[in-house]
Amino acid sequence: MATSNTSKTAPKKNDSATKRAKQGALRHQRNLSVATSLKTMEKKVLKALGGEVEELKKVFEKLSSMLDKAVKKGVLHKNKAARKKSIFNLRVAPGSAAPIKVVKRAKAARGQSAKEKSQAKAKIKSKLKK
Repeated sequence: MATSNTSKTAPKKNDSATKRAKQGALRHQRNLSVATSLKTMEKKVLKALGGEVEELKKVFEKLSSMLDKAVKKGVLHKNKAARKKSIFNLRVAPGSAAPIKVVKRAKAARGQSAKEKSQAKAKIKSKLKK
């Protein structure tokens, strides 16, 4: 009588799959740490906007350096880092008394008419004027 070779244990994973899973978990932890420190530094820059210019420049340079390092490590895309640096640079730049608002673009749902799109844009503009 033939015995069936069905056991109740899961098939063994490849060693390479196990290694890649471990590497992914480590990268995830590292990326979270870098992303969290970036958010903290962004908050420090925003907080320093009302204070001394020298302190603000020092904090902004630190943020810029951290963004570049995050790109180098692969945590952020280079365009996102460039966009963040540009936005913060506009806020830090001399002569800009008030913080600059980040303009949100009107996202149009598929099948939305031109009239609905223009109404959405007008709604956003009216919010920015307030």
